[in-house]
Amino acid sequence: MPKRQRATDKTSRISTATTDPVRKRRRASAKPGPGRPTAARVEAINRALLAVAREELVKSGYEAARMETIAAAAGVSKGTLYDRYPTKEALLRAVIADRVATWSEDWEPEGSAIPSDLRLRLKHRARRLMEYNCSGKLEELERLFAGAPSMDELRRMRYDVGHKRIVQVIAQDIIDGTRDQSIEPRTATRVAEMLISMLYGWWRMHQEIRRVTREEAVAYVDYAVDVLFDGRSVWNGTR
Repeated sequence: MPKRQRATDKTSRISTATTDPVRKRRRASAKPGPGRPTAARVEAINRALLAVAREELVKSGYEAARMETIAAAAGVSKGTLYDRYPTKEALLRAVIADRVATWSEDWEPEGSAIPSDLRLRLKHRARRLMEYNCSGKLEELERLFAGAPSMDELRRMRYDVGHKRIVQVIAQDIIDGTRDQSIEPRTATRVAEMLISMLYGWWRMHQEIRRVTREEAVAYVDYAVDVLFDGRSVWNGTR
């Protein structure tokens, strides 16, 4: 075959390969993609989704909240959202679980200084609890539960990680702080439950008609703990 003919045939093959749509798609699919997201990127996406979902669920309520709205606000596709949370209920479960875990960490942060004196220690624990209540985070969590489908296991988790854990920590504080008096664990648990019930009951009752300030909540904490320790002598302000 003459050289000129061979050159023409080669040019024709190159042209066909360039213009053939099937071959173009094959070449495009063979190109390497952006690769798997890093662990940090995955975590950032999860954080953004949970934060935006929490805001939307609290603002709009469970029934009115829309998955596409949450995905758009988080800057991800609907496919990315549904890959992680196939249903709105699954997303709500994740939001509530995250809020409960975050509360637990905030109430007893690692490395925080705890007073050794029992009275001061109980006041420290109770103040942190009331500060959390006054921050609006508890009301937010309760709104998430209010409009949700029945989720008994999440309510149980809230009880175990929230109320039960607080009672256990405070009861252990009481046992450790009264070793010379041999307080029974059951008695320590009852005293801890009594203290928590006093604080929550007072806060909830007042919060229904007005916004309870941190200052008055902390003052009530101090009074409640003093009543536990000193009983009737606190009634008339003699102590």
